[in-house]
Amino acid sequence: MSSISSLSSLLSTSSSAASTSSTSSTSSASTSTTTADFLSLLATELQNQDPTDPTDASELMSQMMSFASYAQQTEMNSSLLSLQESVSSIAESLSSATASAA
Repeated sequence: MSSISSLSSLLSTSSSAASTSSTSSTSSASTSTTTADFLSLLATELQNQDPTDPTDASELMSQMMSFASYAQQTEMNSSLLSLQESVSSIAESLSSATASAA
């Protein structure tokens, strides 16, 4: 069961690292957990679990749902950052156009 807690702590660490590094996209990309990483950890967890105390199916589903939620949040964060950059670019264009017209 310690592998479940270590997987949960890895996901929460990656989630906080991705959210705190919103100013640097390269930093969040290098510290975030990818889907392949998650599936690899999950497969390793299942292969190395104690046969006398197997992982509870509800805990396994909880982990999978937590990662799905995390993945959606990081995708939404990158979309919002892109939108913010676009709005800033438009605002800069408008302000320079207004300044040159005056």
